[in-house]
Parts: sequence; C-alpha cells; structure tokens
Amino acid sequence: MIDSLAERAASYVASIQKRGLPLIAVAVCFGLMHVGCSDSSDDSLGPWREEIRLSDGRVIVVERVESFDVKTPIGDPGSAFVKEARLKIVSPKELVWMPELVMSYRPVIFDYDPVNNLWFAIGVNDHACGGAAFRDGHMNARGTINLHPNFEFRLVDDAWRSVEVGPERMGLPANLLIQRTTVDQFDVVPLGEKARVDFDNRVPKQFRRIEPHIGCG
Repeated sequence: MIDSLAERAASYVASIQKRGLPLIAVAVCFGLMHVGCSDSSDDSLGPWREEIRLSDGRVIVVERVESFDVKTPIGDPGSAFVKEARLKIVSPKELVWMPELVMSYRPVIFDYDPVNNLWFAIGVNDHACGGAAFRDGHMNARGTINLHPNFEFRLVDDAWRSVEVGPERMGLPANLLIQRTTVDQFDVVPLGEKARVDFDNRVPKQFRRIEPHIGCG
C-alpha cells in the first residue's frame, strides 16, 4: 500500500515538473488535491457548500463547483480564470427545485430581489482585460477600461437567462465566497468564515462589490 502511494506520488511529481511548476506548487496540490488540483491544465474546485444571506434576510445553503485555467493551484482571483461555474441550492428543501445555475464567469452574487420578485446572479469576467474583451466591444476607445465586466442571470420561467446588468445592481456587495482557501475545513462554509477570509483588501474590488467598469492599466 505504501509503495503504491509512493509510486503514485512520484509519478504525480514528475508530471507536474514536466509542466514547469515549482515543487512548492506540487506540495500545495497534494495538500489541496480534494478541492482542486489535478494533473491537467484544466482544473476544478469543489463541490463545496456555503451559506448565503439573501437580501430579504434569509440564509440558504448552496453547492458550488468550478473549473478553471490554472495559474497557481488555488482557484481564487488572480490565480485562475474561471471557465465554468455551477451553483445549486441544497437548503431549504422548498427551494431545491430551482434549476442549477451555470455560467462562464466568476460568480459573486446569488440573491433574491424582493422588490421585483425574482432570483438573480451576477458574475464577473475574469478575462476583463483580455483580447476577447476588445473583440466583444467591451473596452473604451483607448483600451484601458472594460465598460462591461459584469454579467447578470435571472430565473425566468424556471430557466436561467442572461440579461444586461442594470444600474440598480451597481455597488451591491458580493455574497458568494471569493477566497476559497478554507473550503476543505467545513461541511458548509458559514457566513462568519466567509466574512473572515474575504475581508481582505488584496481581493480586487470588482469581486467584493459590483463595479460599473474595471481599469486595465
């Protein structure tokens, strides 16, 4: 058994080194393998569960999974670009009928709008300053500001539909976990832990609240 594990570990280290990653990255990957590292250029994180406080005061539990292009082993802002994010409600029971939300952006808000009686989610484009942003016409004339970094999804007729982000969303605080470095320590990441790890000015402001634009240098 020990020999088998050693052989697997040696094989894994060799494969990581072939990709040019430092040995410290290998160590981190082994420590976090069950929440996101694999022998592939495309990695995934999850599933994990977390509490979310909605605008109407309710607290729900969601399950999340993300896949991303890896820069470093942990899929947090600046270390990876989200390729696909999935989110579904697992508690309370009366809301588990809701279809799974799937987006190709980094989710920062999942909420219920009591004024307009609708569920909505907002994701931020991790490639806000990349070539696709120019191609899609989201940059200003000088190419220094992304004018369309956010993408909203609304639950309409039991299906998630993409819509333009309205001005009423600007400034809303994120209620989804951004820094996922401790998700393996909890069955359900509580609100207090989310506040603790995300209370960090190193997290770009566009992931902490909805910003109308993102500067690109």
